[in-house]
Amino acid sequence: MANPRPRILAARPCGTASRGRSFIDVPSSTATIRVPRSAKVFSYAAGHAPAATIAPGERVIVETTSAFGEFDLKPGDDLSGLDIDRCDPLTGPIAIEGALPGDVLEVHIEELTVEGLGAQGVLPDIGILDWPRLPLEFHAIEDGEIVFPGGLRLTARPNLGCLGVAPAGGPVPSVLPGDHGGNMDTRWVCPGSIVEFPVFHPGALLFMGDCHQLQGDGELCGVAPETDAVVTLRCFVRRDGTPINRPRILTEDRLMFIGSALTLEEAGALAARDLLGALVAEKGLSEDLAYLLLTMKADLEVCQVVNGLRTARVCIDREFYEGLPGPTV
Repeated sequence: MANPRPRILAARPCGTASRGRSFIDVPSSTATIRVPRSAKVFSYAAGHAPAATIAPGERVIVETTSAFGEFDLKPGDDLSGLDIDRCDPLTGPIAIEGALPGDVLEVHIEELTVEGLGAQGVLPDIGILDWPRLPLEFHAIEDGEIVFPGGLRLTARPNLGCLGVAPAGGPVPSVLPGDHGGNMDTRWVCPGSIVEFPVFHPGALLFMGDCHQLQGDGELCGVAPETDAVVTLRCFVRRDGTPINRPRILTEDRLMFIGSALTLEEAGALAARDLLGALVAEKGLSEDLAYLLLTMKADLEVCQVVNGLRTARVCIDREFYEGLPGPTV
């Protein structure tokens, strides 16, 4: 979709999610490199040649393409007949020096600038409701607010729908989530958050795309306003703690465990099992006590219900979690 590219909204960190973190091999240089949106692929895969290689801690600016960027959409069109294999283009991969299988990759999202209009509509047979029509709207942003039809104005809060690393197995299409992250459509993948991933391959190989102007939990109709974007982030490698199986997100006040599976129940169970495992490994609780504790202090929430696999998160108050004593020696 050909849109003008003014810098419309720049969302910056809203919290201090990185407090108390320690990493390996962080250089003193603050150089910034840029990865263009022409470095475009449509799958998460270890076989893609890196578009860039960065040192841990090096700031990188990444241009991303709208989920519908391969299609020349205009008012009066609808989203029928789109080639799903050409939706959700990804920029990447970005290799992180020193990252090895078993490490944890931390992605610190510093800024997310949306560009152009946001395209939002209904795709055939996608969305939580059976819908008889295929509306398509284009939303502008003015003074940090989305101008919705009828004059309603909504505060823009951009997030990345797609962020992930090369998966352990073969290629995964850009439209799917999984243990590698991917199309999680989680609204907390936004400035101010730290997103953690297990590393499956040397360099980790980070991909991103599918920026939204604003997205609610569930992404219920299947399409939040899709837009080009520019992301500023830093990556760090951690190997001094417990390995993780799936993505985690740290915000200023919450720790979130992310699971994706065929059903929401299965996705929630994966996320709950990961929190339980962290309570055992990092805090020294027995499995029984950890299960009882997460039932009192954790929340199960929906990320998305429209991407083939479902994505859920289990969240716990970060101050409470970090205040728990560690295991006794």
